[in-house]
Amino acid sequence: MALIFKLFLGLLALTLTTLFIYAYIISKNIQNNFPPIGKFKTINGAKLHYFDTGEISDKAKPAIIFIHGAGGNLQDPMPIYRKPLESKFRVIFLDRPGQGYSESFEGSNDVAIQTSSVAKLMEELKIEKAIVVGHSFGGALTSAFGVLYPEKTAGLILLAPVTHPWHTGVDWHYDLGNTPILGWLFSRTLAPVAGHYIYPNAIKRLFLPNEMPSDYKETSATKLALVPSNFHSNAKDVARVHAHVEKFQNRYKEITAPTHIYHGDEDDIVSLEIHSINGLSKDIKQSKLFVLEGVGHKPDYVASEQIIKSILEIANESTSK
Repeated sequence: MALIFKLFLGLLALTLTTLFIYAYIISKNIQNNFPPIGKFKTINGAKLHYFDTGEISDKAKPAIIFIHGAGGNLQDPMPIYRKPLESKFRVIFLDRPGQGYSESFEGSNDVAIQTSSVAKLMEELKIEKAIVVGHSFGGALTSAFGVLYPEKTAGLILLAPVTHPWHTGVDWHYDLGNTPILGWLFSRTLAPVAGHYIYPNAIKRLFLPNEMPSDYKETSATKLALVPSNFHSNAKDVARVHAHVEKFQNRYKEITAPTHIYHGDEDDIVSLEIHSINGLSKDIKQSKLFVLEGVGHKPDYVASEQIIKSILEIANESTSK
């Protein structure tokens, strides 16, 4: 019996070691294929990775700040929005703390604290006001930003946002990734290895029922989500967002900035009814809700032209005041 137990422990140790090495190789390959493309600033004691298109001559215009969703990074929105906007506005794309190439720090899995990193980056870059655009989990930050930093908010654009409590829980890998000790181990062994093979179909699900752009895997750098530190931090983010929206759902009425909400009627990841129809559109009196027929969880891509028009509309409102 003792021999069988020793053999089991030996096999377990060998399996974990093999997975750890394979995960390390996968992670390094991902980082080599998708290196950082922006600059770094130390915000809240940790490096924050961001891409800044640079100042423009018209200082009256607000900047545009894009905040990506769970498991994303600054290269997700950039291919769609940089070119149409950079000649008109100063545009900032950033990696949320713990994602892409931004470091996590004590408390950084809390949405309000992540939001403070956005506000402090604005101060570092001498940006007074911004239109903040957030997708999915990034919508939790964007709406919190409007509550906590009204003096910095020229407008909000929320794309399939997570903003209100729901009752279906989260996917099992988030729960496991958030488990003490086991989460750390899972994120550095099985998650990157299994994720490497699951990834192609997983990102297609984000777009369903719409077609994923053929070059999305290359241009979005979303495979960075499989880097162990990113995966682990993302699981902790998702595990804590429900408590955040429970706390903040009664504060969205404080938002006074122009707010446009976009949500697909075939989004099976973030509920249209809970978060946008019965949620934000009722909470924020001056908001405009755009329900997109036949669109899934990626309105940021599928409805990009309409969203750019919203950015221009809110910017015009801001500069005419």
